[in-house]
Amino acid sequence: MTASPRIFHGPANICGMGGYIAAWQRKEKNASADFIVFSDNTPFQNSDKNLHFEKKRYWARQISQIQFFFWAVKKYDLFHFYFGKTLLPASIDLPILRLLGKKIIMNYVGSDIRLYRLLSKANPFYRLRKAKSRWDHFDLAKRARMIWQGLWFHYCFAGPELYTHAQTSIPKRKIIRDTWINKTLNVPKTRPGHARNQVPLVIHAPTDVHTKGTSFIEQSFKDLQSEGLQFTYRIYQGLPHDELMEKLTEGDILVDQLISGGYGTIAMEGMAFGKPVCGYVMPSIRKQIPDLPIVQCTIDTIKDQLRDLIEDNKKRERIGREGWEFARKHFDRETIYEDVWQLYLSLWNNKLSY
Repeated sequence: MTASPRIFHGPANICGMGGYIAAWQRKEKNASADFIVFSDNTPFQNSDKNLHFEKKRYWARQISQIQFFFWAVKKYDLFHFYFGKTLLPASIDLPILRLLGKKIIMNYVGSDIRLYRLLSKANPFYRLRKAKSRWDHFDLAKRARMIWQGLWFHYCFAGPELYTHAQTSIPKRKIIRDTWINKTLNVPKTRPGHARNQVPLVIHAPTDVHTKGTSFIEQSFKDLQSEGLQFTYRIYQGLPHDELMEKLTEGDILVDQLISGGYGTIAMEGMAFGKPVCGYVMPSIRKQIPDLPIVQCTIDTIKDQLRDLIEDNKKRERIGREGWEFARKHFDRETIYEDVWQLYLSLWNNKLSY
């Protein structure tokens, strides 16, 4: 057995995660690690290879998947999958990979396992969220997939926001909840300068306007301006990631979302940049993360919270500093990726029971 496994990341690109960690493993550990995706319409575009299966007809796509599966089986020892996607339809590749002695990690990230039944009980605003697809609220399909995949993978990552959903269908001993691999950034070691626009700039950058509650957020901006409050706002959607980050550095306040009840990459990036971030985070998540500095807003309270932040520069400064400190503590990419690497090695050297 070699000192370290040959690693496959993919086949879905979720916020660039697979690309970032594969690049780190090559640079820091001299590992053989590749991030290969079947298709990619995200702003990140950081895969080592995009197979562009979306350009193929249905049967050609199926044949290409099977061909790629056999190629990957020969090349890789450890498979790190994302968003519940694997190499073959219905994850029928997983028992084959296990039979061949491969190591398997699953990285759940959000709507792939969030259960509508649980969310609608815990989050009074979730009913306002429009489903991205007909499967989004189909809990039975999600649970069936988790049960099936949980039979075969060695471990899965499902952080504090997802653990409640994962434990309904996956053995708890296989769930890693304390390594926040979904939430990693190169957080500056010193806090970036506090934005000091003469007229405060508020930014909202939704990946999906329906799941973020953009209509409610934009209406609050308009209502506050109609009341005479002096500020400007920008809503960005569809920008390349690097360009969006440049825009974000110019803002004084970032508004994340009012519907989903959690927080995503843009909120993390806002905190890393030292910006005060507003959004609705379910009490159950706040209980698990008591130092989370996101300003709690709901559809009913966002105007008051924004007014307070816009008018109080010192409060913006304080919350922005707390956000950067939180990001340094929880999102540091080097620390998290080292933890993942040690998990790989323990699996590869058969030091873990599973």
